[in-house]
Amino acid sequence: MTLARIFSALSVVAMTAFAAVPASAQDFNSAPVPDSITTKYGETRAYFRDWLAVCTPGEDECRAVAYAGKVGHVGDYQFYVRSGLVGLDYEMQFVPVAVMADTSRPMEISVDDETLGSFEFGADDGYYRNGNVVNEFTFGQSRSNLDMLPAMKAGSTMVVRFTDEHGETGNVQFSLFGLTNALRWMDAYRQSE
Repeated sequence: MTLARIFSALSVVAMTAFAAVPASAQDFNSAPVPDSITTKYGETRAYFRDWLAVCTPGEDECRAVAYAGKVGHVGDYQFYVRSGLVGLDYEMQFVPVAVMADTSRPMEISVDDETLGSFEFGADDGYYRNGNVVNEFTFGQSRSNLDMLPAMKAGSTMVVRFTDEHGETGNVQFSLFGLTNALRWMDAYRQSE
């Protein structure tokens, strides 16, 4: 069988398989999710290199999360990209689990060694606590979308620099490999609901 006939046969199979599936569902179903699972809590989870995407059927919010930390303590630091309704802003959130952050000091975020900005606690374009959880810090949405998210999608590493409760400076590095595919999968999942 020639190579042309093989590609022709595969094209027919692919077109037939997706002919009866709506376009938004095609995007969700064709996302590369070899490790997609549904947990006992009803969440659908998919792994994209260094990012985990999580959606819950019937809820508007999905989230992508990356973990960082020392060997054996990979969850010491977490970075979330949360989505609300389709088409609205994403929300960025940094969670230092190993230590508490000193909110009297700014947090700085850089992607591929380029500083995106210094974020002051409580400022409109800074960072703030979302609710009463003392170690979850959300960055202003307009800043997240205008500066951070495009740079994160195009980059390979992100560093969150902050001062902890003991006055020590922490530089937490997160891989950005898989983030773009995780966000695409989340958007397609939410549109298929």
